[in-house]
Amino acid sequence: MNDTNRKTGSLVPAVVITGATQGIGRALADEFAQDGHALLLVARDEARLADVARDLAKRHNIEVRFAACDLGTVEGCDRVEQALRQSGFYADVLVNNAAVMTAGFFQDEDLSKIRQIVDLNVGAVADLTLRFLPGMLARGKGGVLNIASVEGFMPVPYQAIYAATKAAIISLSRALAYETMGSGVRISVAAPGPITTEMHAKAGAEHSRYVQYLPMMSAEEMAHAAYRGFKRGNWVIIAGWFNRLIALGVRFIPGFFLIPSVGWFFRVRDAEGNLQEPRPLPKPETLKDVTKERTG
Repeated sequence: MNDTNRKTGSLVPAVVITGATQGIGRALADEFAQDGHALLLVARDEARLADVARDLAKRHNIEVRFAACDLGTVEGCDRVEQALRQSGFYADVLVNNAAVMTAGFFQDEDLSKIRQIVDLNVGAVADLTLRFLPGMLARGKGGVLNIASVEGFMPVPYQAIYAATKAAIISLSRALAYETMGSGVRISVAAPGPITTEMHAKAGAEHSRYVQYLPMMSAEEMAHAAYRGFKRGNWVIIAGWFNRLIALGVRFIPGFFLIPSVGWFFRVRDAEGNLQEPRPLPKPETLKDVTKERTG
């Protein structure tokens, strides 16, 4: 379902922002609000959404609505569309920011967690974009701003799935930017480097070398760069000289050097800097039972 055939004469154009309660999503909500855009904020935590919506509406004198849902499900994406209708909005701009990260050895991950990451980081982006892009194209205006990561430009040991999902978003965004060229609709992807958010700690990577040694950017700085690049119609937005160097340099560094180097930075460590090892492998005779338990 999409809003291509819906009449928008009596509806208010709004910016839909996912993952809007913290980090880059929260900062992007401020950027759009400052320019007077009505907002539909989307995240899981209803209480935090309500607080953010009240704050933005009060400070910027704009209309702000919110929808609490799990975007990793079809029902969650349905809820976004329902919330737009109930609010009297239509999606003029879609910001796909919601994502989840995990850090550690791939072999230790639960299948349910892997599915959650893929469904949210990639599935929700494709779902929401397909719902709202046709309406934008029919109107000849609007846009989609996807938030990826510089990790999407390279293989990242110990964050393999997260990096792979961000690579998918970069590829999808660039392809759609070409498909919609000349339509009046902007498709952009922002690829932040390390950001000072809670995401690293939630993933268990707060003591990894990349957090300690690589230049960190605030969510507000990245959001400002992403918003500015989106308004200019840039296809790919990379803020900070170091992040630009990474995105360019990985194209020319041979894999036998690149992947071990990246792995050194992203290896999970404890607070004392000790390397975290993978969980011991089960004995062959118990492997089947362990697999059943982990896949549910």
